[in-house]
Amino acid sequence: MTAAPDDVGALWLQTLQRAVGRASHDVKDALNGISVNLEVIRSRAARADTPASSVARFGDAATQQYERLTTLIDAVLTLGRAEREPADIVATLHRVATLCSASASSGDATVRVIADGASRSTLTRVHGDALRLALAAPLLDLVAGADRSKQASEVQCTVRSGDDAVEVVMSAEGRTARMPEAVGSVTRAAGVHWTQGEQVLTLAFPRA
Repeated sequence: MTAAPDDVGALWLQTLQRAVGRASHDVKDALNGISVNLEVIRSRAARADTPASSVARFGDAATQQYERLTTLIDAVLTLGRAEREPADIVATLHRVATLCSASASSGDATVRVIADGASRSTLTRVHGDALRLALAAPLLDLVAGADRSKQASEVQCTVRSGDDAVEVVMSAEGRTARMPEAVGSVTRAAGVHWTQGEQVLTLAFPRA
């Protein structure tokens, strides 16, 4: 049995919309920060006696905000396009993690991808939309956390390469990592396997 493409596509679109909705605050914040810092630079540079050192820090701030904005937009644009097949698990995970880390809430966790040990190819025969859905759906729930009193400073996504499959292990201290029921059956039918512990979710993607 394989998941119907329409089912996977519809669930992925809903998940992407949720992720982009969370990221919209970061995008607007970065745009506003760039605008404010450039206006300070413009107004100070208009004065003949203004030393360059007095505007340098505003330029640095604008550069940092621009780099953050560029990373976010690249993730949105790439995840909004059809995935190249066979899909690369690590590349997709980095983009999903970037989007899931963006949030307006201080209680949400950041995401760190640990893929140093994945020296082999991380291509999978799982369809691109199913791969994205399997990574993003549990990660979105994990960064937000069901119990807001259990704030996590970081969610770790560790990539492990096996002979037949590539594993992605998601964990965050004090929070439960799980595959959402709504997407569980379609991702499993698409070839994704997983196991759940108390605080750890291990996803296995068959190699291409």
